[in-house]
Amino acid sequence: MESLIRKNIQQLIAYKVDAPQFEIIVNANESPYDFPMQLKRKFCDDICNTDLNRYPEACFPELIEAITDYTGVPGEGIICGSGSDELIAMINQAFVDPGDVVVSHSPSFSMYDIWATIANARHMMVPDLPGHLPDVEGMIAAACQNQAKLLYICNPNNPTGYIFSRTDIIKILDTVPSLVILDEAYIEFFGESGVDLLEKYPRLLVLRTLSKAFGLAGIRCGYALGNKEIIDILYKVKGPYNLNVLTQKLAVIALKNRDAILRNLEILKAERQKTMRVLETFPGLTLYPSGANFIYFETERAEAIYQALLKRNILIKRFIETDATPGSIRFSMGKPQENQKILDIIKEVVYNEA
Repeated sequence: MESLIRKNIQQLIAYKVDAPQFEIIVNANESPYDFPMQLKRKFCDDICNTDLNRYPEACFPELIEAITDYTGVPGEGIICGSGSDELIAMINQAFVDPGDVVVSHSPSFSMYDIWATIANARHMMVPDLPGHLPDVEGMIAAACQNQAKLLYICNPNNPTGYIFSRTDIIKILDTVPSLVILDEAYIEFFGESGVDLLEKYPRLLVLRTLSKAFGLAGIRCGYALGNKEIIDILYKVKGPYNLNVLTQKLAVIALKNRDAILRNLEILKAERQKTMRVLETFPGLTLYPSGANFIYFETERAEAIYQALLKRNILIKRFIETDATPGSIRFSMGKPQENQKILDIIKEVVYNEA
């Protein structure tokens, strides 16, 4: 098999995710609140009146209409995919040749690197400055000097929660030659979108998802917003029936009932602030501001905290230490009682080892 596999794939570590069997799961930035039961019942009624022996709508007109109503972007500027992951894959398939440069900062969303590797591109991850401030000047320099095809801005950033200023986003758009991908997976928790910049910047593409604030990680629905020229190019590499009928129908229901679903945002933001205030009192933790539904901190006790939580049947995200940084922890906001349980365990570890 080694003689058959592409060379750039040989050393790629597969992104395998085991089904987590834990009492509390806060490792993947999901919502702790399930989709409302009354909307599930509506979905079931819709499916009962749907012919499942036919292929789904290939260009998802009803879903695009609902996204237009939510974002204000016309239908010709929208394409949907199986989560942001598929959209990132499509972007690489459409724009990146082997050897091309892709730019992001580090740390950021791991799928940027995985899909760049699969495309046999050169991914330049510009290290953050102290305090996990993205090196915007470094990103611009890397893109300009290497004629980068793509430049990613995750805003708010995963995993650090950093919020790019509008000034920095515009500076990047005004300077680099690249297609700029503004990944707004967590934008509902922050609130200040860059979608309005699409009118001025034809090389801007905005990614969104229903996995986070809408609590629909299980249906895998993401969408990209851009000018018609970019969207038409992405349609060239889109599979003909990439979103099944179940996903399309549930996504439409979610968007049409968004006011009811997004009420949980205020609870989660309040929990984030309350949890951060408590963590700030613990010794040995370097906590970073977050505009998303998760908290990120660095500590020499990261492994001990991770193991203590695992023993209590709680799954968080643990990042391994590097030469430049200690180990770090990221966990998304659960329900209030879940967050309190996590805080109690972290406190126990921190003060027992202090």
